[in-house]
Amino acid sequence: MKRIPFAIAALLALAAPAFASAGFSCEADDANVTRLVVEGATPRSGGNLINFGAELEIDGVKIAFKQSDVKRYFGEGGVIRVRVSARAGEHDYLVIVDAKRNPKDEDDWSGTYEVRHGPVAAPGKKAATQIKRGKVKCFVE
Repeated sequence: MKRIPFAIAALLALAAPAFASAGFSCEADDANVTRLVVEGATPRSGGNLINFGAELEIDGVKIAFKQSDVKRYFGEGGVIRVRVSARAGEHDYLVIVDAKRNPKDEDDWSGTYEVRHGPVAAPGKKAATQIKRGKVKCFVE
């Protein structure tokens, strides 16, 4: 009798659908920033992120972004777009990655990034923002 609840739980676990995921990893493909890596995972059947992480190193400062820092994400039809922002100390950082699959080679994903950073703006004031742009190479599975 003690085995019946265990058996029911095991059968329910086996009956649950298996969810596959897809992942992407994009990295700066130039020397405009010291380091930029943006990685994430999505369910194969949907466009929302189930896991995310990013690292930026610029002007001697290292910033780690987490999933809650993602402001926008789009990933389907051979396009990946990520917009992520965070504050580190007294500076704001915004990273935008836009990559597309090469229609002639499905393993070739490339695109651009933009990094905006600068001091936190005082209320009613505009802060001086620096912008760096460059190229990214991505790996998608």
